Amino acid sequence: MKKSDFNFDIDKYSLLFFNSLSEKNKRLYAGIESMKLGYYGVDEIAEKYSMHKHTVRKGQKELLSENLLPVEQVRISGGGRKKKLKQQ
Repeated sequence: MKKSDFNFDIDKYSLLFFNSLSEKNKRLYAGIESMKLGYYGVDEIAEKYSMHKHTVRKGQKELLSENLLPVEQVRISGGGRKKKLKQQ
């Protein structure tokens, strides 16, 4: 089987896959893809997936730290707006 036998639009399917991911998995996937591309990878992936560059870099940092959250947890606990009782 030759390489030319496959005529898939990889960008189309990678975008379709990307949109099916959770917020955390999008960040990690963008981090991996940018690392594969090298020096300008962050810029290219941020543009390709319509993400902020900081989000892509955060995905890279999470991967490099090898300290990932559990699968079911998307965000770090304790974030967000505090309850009204705790604000007073």
